[in-house]
Amino acid sequence: MTKFTSEDKMNAVIHYQDGSESIKDIAKSLGANHEVVRMWIKQFEY
Repeated sequence: MTKFTSEDKMNAVIHYQDGSESIKDIAKSLGANHEVVRMWIKQFEY
C-alpha cells in the first residue's frame, strides 16, 4: 500500500477543483485508487 504525503493529497484536490483533471486522471497519475482520491476531496470540502 502506497502512502501519500499531505502535499500529494492537497495537490490532487487543487487539480480537481481547478477542473484541470478528473478524479480518475488524478488517481492514475498518482497510482492511487480513484475512490481514495474522491475521499481526499470530500475530506477537504468538509
